[in-house]
Amino acid sequence: MLSRPFIISILSLAGIAVSAYLLTVHWGWWSAVCLGVGDCEAVNTSRYSEFLGIPVALFGMGAYAAMFALSVSAQQNIQPLWTGRGIFILAAVGVAFSAYLTYIELYVLYEICPWCVLSAILVSAIAVLSALELREHENRETEMA
Repeated sequence: MLSRPFIISILSLAGIAVSAYLLTVHWGWWSAVCLGVGDCEAVNTSRYSEFLGIPVALFGMGAYAAMFALSVSAQQNIQPLWTGRGIFILAAVGVAFSAYLTYIELYVLYEICPWCVLSAILVSAIAVLSALELREHENRETEMA
């Protein structure tokens, strides 16, 4: 059976790929492929696609890269409690930010970006897995004490 940190690392790599794609679309390297749903261009070039002058997709790449690094550390059993907490905090912030951006898509822009939705699903899955892993690790620590 695959460990949760391993699954988190795979989901993080997928998140890096999605974020990189959205970043290249934001920079105008090519038009987005929206899979027949919504208007990715409208979402990815709106004023909400940047935060503090930095593309949101770049923040996403950084967060997913950090979660990947932490999940690899957890797989190597390097400070598993702290790496688990780090992953959970990053994922929780990612879920909150994704919820905000999804609200903007639906109720301000009236458009949807399937790639953004995929990223929200990935970070939500990472949050759930990291919460389960963290709870299990803390339960083991409690039993040992």
